Amino acid sequence: MTKHVLDDVLLPAMTLRESALAANAAVMQAYVDRHGLLFAPHMKTHMAPALARRQIDLGAWGVTVASVQQALVAWRHGIHRLFIANEVLDPAGLAWIAGRRAEDPEADVLFQVDSAAGVAAAAEHGALPVLVEIGFPGGRTGVRSPEAGVALARTARDAGLDVRGVTGYEGGLPGPDEAREYVRGVLGATEAVRSLVTAPRTLLGMGGSAWFDAVVDAVTDRPDDVDVLLRSGASLTHDDGFYAERTPFGRHPEEGRLESAIRVWGRVTSTPEAGLAIVAVGKRDISFDEGLPVVRELRPGGTAHARPVAPAPGSVTVARLDDQHCYLRLTDGAPAITPGDVVVFGISHPCTVFDKWRRVLVLADDDTVTDTIETEFR
Repeated sequence: MTKHVLDDVLLPAMTLRESALAANAAVMQAYVDRHGLLFAPHMKTHMAPALARRQIDLGAWGVTVASVQQALVAWRHGIHRLFIANEVLDPAGLAWIAGRRAEDPEADVLFQVDSAAGVAAAAEHGALPVLVEIGFPGGRTGVRSPEAGVALARTARDAGLDVRGVTGYEGGLPGPDEAREYVRGVLGATEAVRSLVTAPRTLLGMGGSAWFDAVVDAVTDRPDDVDVLLRSGASLTHDDGFYAERTPFGRHPEEGRLESAIRVWGRVTSTPEAGLAIVAVGKRDISFDEGLPVVRELRPGGTAHARPVAPAPGSVTVARLDDQHCYLRLTDGAPAITPGDVVVFGISHPCTVFDKWRRVLVLADDDTVTDTIETEFR
């Protein structure tokens, strides 16, 4: 029997709106199909195999992960096309990668190299498939120029590695213009590396969740034998802050739109003074690294029969979070809030809310629970 999220679910709770998940997955797959890209959404956002599977079922090539540990989770759940978006130097991790084809001849487990040390470590385990990572000055990982990337690709080929292409990450740049220029440089390196690739097609891996439109712009005139593997992960759930402000669909509404699927529900436990309410939701329950949560709804009385109240913009705001307390500041225009009421929060940055929950409820539009999604963080 279905139950309403406020019937007998212990709060706080994190939920996902099924209709938003379905719409976002369809919009993103249509986008990559329309632009002739492959899609490997970054599973580290949620580490929920069920969510990864729904995107693969819609047409995704596979998934991106950040580590061999995450790759192990995906593999155990039958996902055997994996891109590890980091250099791998652990001997145990490299040995695991080397053994994948023995378990599944159709498997494709790729990872990055960005140093001579990484090349040497990988080469000790045979002809492993790698992509050379090209970064930018002041950025995260990757060699610091396209020229250095081409040189490292030659080193990797000479060491016996199976060079499959080039990869990069534009998400750390300040905006789409800078991202576009950077991706053009990485594409140039990809074209130069094609002669080192023995596979039928060369891969260019790219794409955070903020500037992937710049990736599309920059690779429009790529060679016919170059596949672009986009790995935007936050698009499935979207958010109400960091990515809501930066999503390419805001700059190109004709391409579609994403909906925020994530909500965190908490109960008011105290209203100790005028203009202040305390909710039993804190840093252990909700993301705060890229902006504080936002109040989306109030449920007076906190029961399944409570009708949602949307507070006027700016009338109920999150002032700060403790480990397990949220401080709400209320203006004169705020609705009355009393202990027992439920506050429904939107979040900023989905990657750092999923890792706080081992089970996430999936809701229909009437707030009944239709499913439970399990996450598998180490």
